[in-house]
Amino acid sequence: MNKKALLYGVVYALVVITFKVYILFSGNALTKFGYFYSNITAVFLILPFYFLLLKGVRDKDYGGVIGGREAFRLNLSLLAIAVIFISIYHYIEFSVYGQDLAQTYYTSENFLSFLKTQKNISPDKYSSIIEEQIKSAGTSAFKATTGKLVSYLFVGISGAFIVSVFMKRSEPKAR
Repeated sequence: MNKKALLYGVVYALVVITFKVYILFSGNALTKFGYFYSNITAVFLILPFYFLLLKGVRDKDYGGVIGGREAFRLNLSLLAIAVIFISIYHYIEFSVYGQDLAQTYYTSENFLSFLKTQKNISPDKYSSIIEEQIKSAGTSAFKATTGKLVSYLFVGISGAFIVSVFMKRSEPKAR
């Protein structure tokens, strides 16, 4: 494994974890951005790290020439390191704060207004639905971590491929 890929993976993971900790402790975890968009924002944040890694490795270590397969391998190395650290963080976060966040969300006015928009649910069933949601939300930290991991793998692998194609450079053809 390339040392720069390891370094960029650790730096990306630290940036994402810092972003997630800020969202959690600033009280924004249950806002529209924090709840719906913070994870996908963190996932797409990997793309600039791919570009920076390949630019640095291609220009300094490979003399300005890098093949697509090698570029893809470097990006996947970055992704693998980052996913390990971020998954550990998500597991710990859910284990410590998951049940409290679920209880806060499911007892909030936002969830109640969501239930009111559902035509097939009668108002007398709201309390039982809320209790069931709270109970099922804190069941498995592994399940919650795996759910977030899917987006990292989907965007990470496809993004690694696309960035590798754009950043590769071949030897100029001799005349």
